[in-house]
Amino acid sequence: TAMASPPSKKQKTDDAGAPTEAELAKPDAPPAEVETDAPPCSKPKNKEAIRFLTQDTTLNVLPGQDGNLLMTLADGGMQHLLAGARASLGMKSGRYMFEVKVVERASVGDHLKNKYCLRVGFATSTSSLFLGDSEESVAFDYVGQLAHNGAPPGFGAAAILAPGTVLAVVLNMDPSSPNANTLSLFRDGARVCPPRPLPEALQGKVLFPTLTFRNMSVYVNCGPEALAPLPFKCRMIQTAAKADVFATKEEAPAGGKFEVLLPVGLPDEGTFDRLDMFLEKNPRYTELSDRMLSTWVEKSGVVRPRNTGSRDRGQRAFGVRELDDDSLRKTAYAIAPLHPRNYVVMEVKGNLLEDERKTLLDHFPRNTYKRVAHVGIGRPTAEYTKRVQATILKEKQARSDRQFQLQKEEKLRKKLIEKKRKEAEKAAKKAAKEAIKKAAAAKKKADEEALKKKAEEEAAKKAAEEGKAEETKAEEGKAEEEMKEEKGEEIKDEKMEEEKQESEDEEEEDADMDGDEPEESPPTVELTDDEKKLQFIPSEVPDLAPTVLSANFSKFTVPKKSEGFDEMKYEWSSGAKAAEDYLKDWIQDRKVNSRVEELQPSAWFREQLASFQKVLSDWMAKQKEYRSSRQTIAMEADSKKKYAIAKLAQAKNSIAHAVAKATSRKRMEGEPPVEEEVEKIKAEGKEAVENAEKEVAALEASVAEQVKADALAEEAFNELDVFEVDDVLDAQGGMPLFRDFKPEDWSLLMHIFELNLLVHAFAHDVADSDRPGVHINHLAFYYKKYYGRELWPRDFGVETLPEVVSIMGDKVLHLTPKGVLATQLDGEFESHDVFVKLIESFRRERTLRADLGEGNAELRISTARLPGGGGKGYSSKGQRFNVTPVGPVWAQITPAMMAPMNQGFMAMPSKGCGKVRKNFSAKGGGKVGAKGGMKGGKW
Repeated sequence: TAMASPPSKKQKTDDAGAPTEAELAKPDAPPAEVETDAPPCSKPKNKEAIRFLTQDTTLNVLPGQDGNLLMTLADGGMQHLLAGARASLGMKSGRYMFEVKVVERASVGDHLKNKYCLRVGFATSTSSLFLGDSEESVAFDYVGQLAHNGAPPGFGAAAILAPGTVLAVVLNMDPSSPNANTLSLFRDGARVCPPRPLPEALQGKVLFPTLTFRNMSVYVNCGPEALAPLPFKCRMIQTAAKADVFATKEEAPAGGKFEVLLPVGLPDEGTFDRLDMFLEKNPRYTELSDRMLSTWVEKSGVVRPRNTGSRDRGQRAFGVRELDDDSLRKTAYAIAPLHPRNYVVMEVKGNLLEDERKTLLDHFPRNTYKRVAHVGIGRPTAEYTKRVQATILKEKQARSDRQFQLQKEEKLRKKLIEKKRKEAEKAAKKAAKEAIKKAAAAKKKADEEALKKKAEEEAAKKAAEEGKAEETKAEEGKAEEEMKEEKGEEIKDEKMEEEKQESEDEEEEDADMDGDEPEESPPTVELTDDEKKLQFIPSEVPDLAPTVLSANFSKFTVPKKSEGFDEMKYEWSSGAKAAEDYLKDWIQDRKVNSRVEELQPSAWFREQLASFQKVLSDWMAKQKEYRSSRQTIAMEADSKKKYAIAKLAQAKNSIAHAVAKATSRKRMEGEPPVEEEVEKIKAEGKEAVENAEKEVAALEASVAEQVKADALAEEAFNELDVFEVDDVLDAQGGMPLFRDFKPEDWSLLMHIFELNLLVHAFAHDVADSDRPGVHINHLAFYYKKYYGRELWPRDFGVETLPEVVSIMGDKVLHLTPKGVLATQLDGEFESHDVFVKLIESFRRERTLRADLGEGNAELRISTARLPGGGGKGYSSKGQRFNVTPVGPVWAQITPAMMAPMNQGFMAMPSKGCGKVRKNFSAKGGGKVGAKGGMKGGKW
């Protein structure tokens, strides 16, 4: 351990809330002393020497030769951890003290926050060594603040914790003292704070001097004389009366050796629950595990992130290098054997692997430790099952209570909101009434003044004589007074009635809002039938991370004595054979249901996939070529027919034009038309007309014959047995078997091939006969690993992956009773034609179902993965010729295709129409022309 820095160097305060050196240097008036000198004691004195037993210190405590000088490790991550030590002699009664002197502080660098800490106090024999973290301990920090039951750690300022500082704690458990059940803290002999009450949970218990510290060496003085005398005489605990103390005896290990116990259990099958049960029954065992180290770090004041990795090796993200890497773990496992005590080493994965078990046992020499394997593989015991059910019920009840409390608070919140709303409404109504009253009062006053003025005017006019005027005035005054009295009584009565009604309404509303509802008790929950079947307590965080489990579970073994164990204990099985059988079944089931995280696609898979992708592209190109050729033939035939019709019309138009011309000429000459001339003109053009008519008739006959031939070919194609076709590129008369495939059919073909190949590639690449194949729960995982993309059920118009498999057809792919994907096709093919035949058979079946009126016969599969960029050029909406090639090809010509030709033929010239030649573009706006004829829709 490094020595402290020279006193001349200014020390830094690590705790932002701690006083500075200047503040500490100011002389404070000590609290008035309330304790008195200890009276002489004639009782027999304690003769047990106070020590710090190994089992009552943390792993990072290094005791000196006399046992009372305690040092801490400050390397390998230990500089971040608190150290704790509990004395072997505890107090039952009386008033005694002990002292802790700071000897030196380790030099651990200024980059550490809260690098020094010292807490002194008392704890029970079963408490943790981190003072103040539970009800079983209480301690002072350096300024006299009391820590108890989860109080945050106190960290010392450099000035107070400087070498030479002496802290003393006085525990008064004398019932006859006015300060009974109190603790007091003194620094260098001066009182720091008034006596603090001893927590009720600790009163009447045996309490042992305990300290928690970090990065320093301290000397614990329990007597007989104080290092820094107090203002009053107080005996040290070493010199206490024998009747006032209790000594903890160092337990001699059975057989002269301590035990190092390795719990062996399967992941998520009660591993840590078994450990907790064992530690409850055997508190003198020290847990050595990643869980223990993480808890230690957290209790040392380092913020611990939420564990999202595993309980065996949690995710480390403390932001401290020594804590995030394996430094701390390696240090702990290295120093543990040097502190002889009973250990229980909890490594879920390591204790299941033979090599790691042997490595772990090598740390604990046989001459000091008895090495025991505690195997918990098999069916849980009745005791464990009972504990599981009780724990699940307790957690369920706690969740129910929390929900009940939240509902109760929400109900109260709504009630308060409603009360405020009604109060606001009442205030608004009251304000409105006041406004009405003020308006009524103002109107009344104005009416009275107007009435009075009118009465005075009338009285002045009618008073012709003085006597009469006096009499009239008296009568009017009397009448006015009576009227005022009557109105006042009416107003008073109305006001009292309104006030009474308002008071009754307010009382009713207050009764509604303030009425005390009967106190409800939280409902009592019960376990469901499924919960009663649970053998292990479910945990949000698994024992092993999925990747770790996948990579190692097939190598798990039951430990054997030959590995270096001195004793084998089987808790959940009758012996090694039963445990091995259970483990074998567990591994087999895991192979079916777990993923192979490290699996990588092989070269064989890539070769098979590349071969298919080439064939698929060739097939789709062939379909495009076939459709294009059929459309071209149809357009050529139609253009020939239209050309012949145009020639016929032109011949007839020529005759009519010649007749009209001759007739016009005769009329201009003033002569009647000569019938012989007309007949001669018609005779001359008759041959051209007849030839054109013959050509049209011949073309029509040719079209009819072609339509008939196409109908026969279509019928023959539809009657084909697709699985008897020898060549899918020429199934019937040059027609490919996939001629009618839509983009959805191609997508289905591609996915069937991919899933079929996935089944065979998995078996090829895993090369494990115990793994039957790809489980449906991991189908999406393996599909992405092999094909680099997600397998979403929504791309197939369904919700689940089993539904995706059902779309493929049970003739090809299906799920076994255990949920494993299986195929009836081979993994290697000389020809991929079988996939075309399968899809054509599926397509024909769907067409038949659609003809019968079934609404779910249509495929709803995404075509985004097809070759050519999302099926571009093949989508039923994006196809260049939106044609369904069913029926005679002549029926496939659309008006849009012939529009340019129609425009051209309407202006066809009489000459220069040579042989028509074809040059169509795929967009339908191509060029149909002849030498000297039409081009691009124009002649």
